[in-house]
Amino acid sequence: MKEEIYTLLICKRFCEYYAVGKEFMLCKTYEFIRDAVPVEKLQEVLENVQKTAPATQPTFSYDKFINGHICSECDFRGDGCDYAAGLDSPPCGGYKVVELLKERGII
Repeated sequence: MKEEIYTLLICKRFCEYYAVGKEFMLCKTYEFIRDAVPVEKLQEVLENVQKTAPATQPTFSYDKFINGHICSECDFRGDGCDYAAGLDSPPCGGYKVVELLKERGII
């Protein structure tokens, strides 16, 4: 189940697929972040990122890690992840946040 604060920080801020009323749907990157990073630390990191790079775009430098260790277990992977399907679509917000956390050595 989603927690409102994580949804605000991850989905509403970073996910182009986020839609109001679908808060029951969550990807594995969301679960990973929620379980691995305390909300206070996540808020701190994302505030610093916003100050230094307001238009954060994924670099895909951790694509192998994220896809192999997190996304491979995602429910969206089978029938709903356009990014994983190789379509010209961005990854979800959770992917972007995991990448930011990896780049900063948080996870």
